[in-house]
Amino acid sequence: MKLIKLLLDFVCRNRHLMKRYAVVGATSMVIDFGILYILTDIFGVYYLTSATASFVVAAFYNYFLNRHWTFRSNGSRRKQLPIFFAIAIIGVALNNGIMYIGVDQFGLWYIYAKIFATGIVTTWNFIGNKYLTFRIK
Repeated sequence: MKLIKLLLDFVCRNRHLMKRYAVVGATSMVIDFGILYILTDIFGVYYLTSATASFVVAAFYNYFLNRHWTFRSNGSRRKQLPIFFAIAIIGVALNNGIMYIGVDQFGLWYIYAKIFATGIVTTWNFIGNKYLTFRIK
């Protein structure tokens, strides 16, 4: 019960940031899924290679929009970018691991596995970027 209260308090305190983060995330997701689908189904690239490439492109887009619009950060790019990409590297590892398990172990279509992975990785990215990359001092 205490965990639920903590989560609800967190969501209430951060609802404005989470709304902006959701808009950036939704547009980023369109880029991510679009590139993933095009590379995999049209060009025949292995799904995990496509997932990595699409994730990296979406991460760059995500960084710049989150920096300027979501978190309105004026911190040093030289400090923020390495932290952002460290979080993103963990995110792509989670993403690809979840996709691999979903596709190769459970036989899911790679898009379904990607949808599941996106929910988990989005949570990781939000927390990591709020408290590490774009933290307000």
